[in-house]
Amino acid sequence: RLTPGGSPVSAQIPLLPGESITSAEPRVVQGKAQLSLAPQAYSASWFSVLKEDGELTLSAPETALWTESWRVEPGPTWHVETEGLPRVLEEDGGARAHQFHPWPGEKVTLAITRPGATVGQAVTIDQSVLTLTPGVRATDAELTLSLRSSRGGQHALTLPDGASLLSAKIDGAVQPLRLEGRKLTLPIRPGPHAVVIAWRQPGGASMLFKAPELSLGASSVNAHLQIAMPSRWILFVGGPGIGPAVVFWSLLTIFLLVSVGLGKTGLSPLSWRAWFTLSLGLTQISVTAAAIVAGWFLVMGLRAKHPPQQAREFDLAQLFLVGLTLAAAVCLFRSITRGLLGLPDMQIAGNGSSAQLLRWYLDRSGEAPAQPWVFSTPLWVYRLAMLAWALWLAESMLRWARWAWGCFTTEGAWK
Repeated sequence: RLTPGGSPVSAQIPLLPGESITSAEPRVVQGKAQLSLAPQAYSASWFSVLKEDGELTLSAPETALWTESWRVEPGPTWHVETEGLPRVLEEDGGARAHQFHPWPGEKVTLAITRPGATVGQAVTIDQSVLTLTPGVRATDAELTLSLRSSRGGQHALTLPDGASLLSAKIDGAVQPLRLEGRKLTLPIRPGPHAVVIAWRQPGGASMLFKAPELSLGASSVNAHLQIAMPSRWILFVGGPGIGPAVVFWSLLTIFLLVSVGLGKTGLSPLSWRAWFTLSLGLTQISVTAAAIVAGWFLVMGLRAKHPPQQAREFDLAQLFLVGLTLAAAVCLFRSITRGLLGLPDMQIAGNGSSAQLLRWYLDRSGEAPAQPWVFSTPLWVYRLAMLAWALWLAESMLRWARWAWGCFTTEGAWK
């Protein structure tokens, strides 16, 4: 009531099309609510229901007996679009509430829809770790999944061709599962789970080893792939994401440039090809040790061209050359030993990788994990290459020794 109290008020409020009052008051006569206010009453209300319809039109009657305001609050399963009268912004109104203050004769049309369900996956894989261990004739694989499921059911994995299931564990409990062709079906309950699948597949370490093709059944984040390599000569690696790199080839490129520069100094009997061939074996020792060998040639060349004139300086230089010769001989012996008896050092680094364990990481991956590859050869190929280098070094040392003795004895060997 907007007017002062003290007198009764009555009004006939037309109902909306399809509206049915569910409360005891007021009475309904010919589609109108018979509203009565006692002399001291200031408000009245009622509850009603509407039939479900896609469209609802609200119209303000052209009367001076009352004014109307409309507030529409759709539930979470309904969506409302308005047309006609613009809504009124309320500071305390919810984001989904629509408030209207119409003038007589104004109206608003509400388009009401129930949004359909959004298609989505029920299983989320938070992390996947695939570890491959190539052998001589077969490869052992272990897949560890950290997943969450919003509902119970079954989740299917697709293993590589020819895989033989070794074990399947869910939350540490062994599951009596079996492969149906390539498909392995896991019983999943709602909540987080840790799944560990182990299998063996045909085909071991080869010249070009590639990760097998399989499917996790859902997209994955934090995907890790590890290859535990046997004792082989790893030449190249490749794969997406963050992974290892064979730094040896970058180091060899630097040695090539240095060899060209050393060949132009004229301080040694080595051409740039001989310098580069020598550096091939020196890559298996530290850069400092390789620098000692290269420095021996340069110092010997300087000794022949610019021998010291003072007796004391001459003798000290001779002692220094003897010590440097012994150090260079030890470094060369070390390089031959590493080459013929040790494992190849290809300077593999990146993402915590080494020659024994290659590791890749992707922050996001599809159902099919990445398939990195490794190009390698058996160790006997490396041994033959190092044997050929050692034989070349032995033959070359006969010539270098005569040259070095001539440099050492220029203007005498001791004063």
